Amino acid sequence: MLSRIFQRGSSNMRLSVLSSSRLLSNTKDSTGIAGLPVIENAREVLIALYQKTLEDAEGLPKDAGYRDYVTKLSKYRLTVCEKNEVVEAIEKEIGTGEIEELIQEAEDELKVLEMMKEWKPWAGGGHWKVPEKFAPY
Repeated sequence: MLSRIFQRGSSNMRLSVLSSSRLLSNTKDSTGIAGLPVIENAREVLIALYQKTLEDAEGLPKDAGYRDYVTKLSKYRLTVCEKNEVVEAIEKEIGTGEIEELIQEAEDELKVLEMMKEWKPWAGGGHWKVPEKFAPY
């Protein structure tokens, strides 16, 4: 059926059908970024990473600014992922790139969390505060 539409339809119809099929399948052919492969279950991976980040952040002191920042950011992005089942909608609402890039960022954040636990920057005196530009998270 779709192949007949592709053959007979106008280019606008073809784009519409392609967009619709992407929304239905929730996958894409390419990230458009060299060396960054498409992750088929990216939404689920990202949800798990944000949940792990929130869990690991509980190991930091409650008054540590970094804990506050990473918790707010992760909760916000987790909420976006949970309320949107379509990858394209997640990418659009978060607005920082492809979902595969978000996965890389979340994996890196987990590494930073481990470093922060080891370094304990909050123990040296003054506390780091969340920058105002991140206050909405």
